Amino acid sequence: MTPTLAAIFAPQVSVTPSASLPPTQPLFATPSPPAPPTAATQCNDDASFIEDLTIPDGTLVLPGETLDKRWSVSNSGSCDWGPDYRLVQVGTSEIQGPTEVALFPASAGSTAVWEVALVAPPTPGEYLGRWQARAPDGSLFGDEVFVLIVVAEPEPTATPTHTPTQ
Repeated sequence: MTPTLAAIFAPQVSVTPSASLPPTQPLFATPSPPAPPTAATQCNDDASFIEDLTIPDGTLVLPGETLDKRWSVSNSGSCDWGPDYRLVQVGTSEIQGPTEVALFPASAGSTAVWEVALVAPPTPGEYLGRWQARAPDGSLFGDEVFVLIVVAEPEPTATPTHTPTQ
């Protein structure tokens, strides 16, 4: 009988069970993909306005008056606010002051006070300044807080009148 090509080129393997061989293991280990972030490793930035602590909306101020604006806010997110969190001015305003300040550190769920030192414009009128929290990644979050002031007309200074004496 003539062998077939398949029989000629087929590998001849004999398998004998052995108690000394380890269990079958893959020859190459493939790294596991990193686990996706879970709710436990991610946090959510949020801030909720509670109340104005100083300078209620529509407060009448003098031209160039120094203002100490404070807001009470809640850290309503799940992230703690650390040193890289900022309170930044949103948009433009004629009220003079810094464009950003550090947020007071606040744990998630706690209440904090945001504070900005400002100077009223020199010209009478109504002025608005808007502020919002910024996360370390640069994203804005939470409620905007604002200061709304009315700069009054300056009081005219009385000029002394001279009354002739006799």
